[in-house]
Amino acid sequence: MPATVPLSVLGETAYPMTVASARVRVARFEPFLRFHDVALRYHPALTDLEYGILASPGSIARKGMTLGRSAARVSLGSPAHDLLLVHRLRLLTPLPGIDPPPRLDVYDIDDALFLGSTAPVNRRFEWAKQEARRCIDCMRRARLVITGNSFLAAKAREYARHVEVVPSCVDPTAHATRTHCEADVVTVGWIGSHTTSAYLEPVLPSFAQMNRRRLRAKLVLIGADASFQAPWIEHRPWSLTRETTDLAGFDIGIMPLPDTDWARGKCGYKVLQYFCAGVPAIASPVGVGAELIGDERGLLAASPEEWSSALERLIDDAAERRERGVAGRAFVERNYSYQSWAPELAAMLHSLAG
Repeated sequence: MPATVPLSVLGETAYPMTVASARVRVARFEPFLRFHDVALRYHPALTDLEYGILASPGSIARKGMTLGRSAARVSLGSPAHDLLLVHRLRLLTPLPGIDPPPRLDVYDIDDALFLGSTAPVNRRFEWAKQEARRCIDCMRRARLVITGNSFLAAKAREYARHVEVVPSCVDPTAHATRTHCEADVVTVGWIGSHTTSAYLEPVLPSFAQMNRRRLRAKLVLIGADASFQAPWIEHRPWSLTRETTDLAGFDIGIMPLPDTDWARGKCGYKVLQYFCAGVPAIASPVGVGAELIGDERGLLAASPEEWSSALERLIDDAAERRERGVAGRAFVERNYSYQSWAPELAAMLHSLAG
């Protein structure tokens, strides 16, 4: 019998591998989908260097030239494919006939882009990005909209005819795990970016209070705004090659979030990373936070008092950290791994080609 020809899916996005959403929701699915006759090709419009130029303070002219290069690159045409999947945005600025594309098979979002958002460094260019309008336009055009959680799915159904939820996933086999033991100083960790660092502000007083007499818990911030400074804070730059090692160095992971629609659109990827490393989490009960934490994988905290109580509890009990970390690891293996979701996503894609 002739060999089966894989379904060719072109995954286009503005964002390079250094941006977590594109890496997690498109690029890392590729080897797992291959086992289900789907050949996914990740095709970003921007290089890592170009995205760095746009995401940092700098010359307007240089940013304009960078955007022009990426638009020209996409305008030249895409590689041959059976299905076109666009993650978030095809380009960072709209281009008639190109972005949004006239024909769109699959549109994928993991943030509430329909609300509109722009990094503070580029806030004055929000009028040019038109993120909310373009997101809604893509949802209306797509044959299938895939969202990272049920909150996003409910909103997408106001515009799209076919919506499915595929959560952001992790590969537990690629993660080292934490060995929990008694320690005089416990390591609490947070991983993110300078644009989400503001979410940390409400929990910092809890750390200051705990460490007032002696150092009991250091807070390791990976990828955060360096303006947060205290004797008990350690800053580390984010690195793709060091990410799993850094996560396995945490005793506790945290995910504070404000109770806003934008935060409710978040997919809880931090918590999934902590669980992958066998690390229990403390999170705000916002959006997917409550369903990820559950009763046995971590603790929920809304008020400053609850954050202080949850931190004190896990800092003082290595056995509880170990038990919750083991439960978190098993939870993501069953429910949030590429291995468990690749067959589901492949079936969705094949249904569009049938």
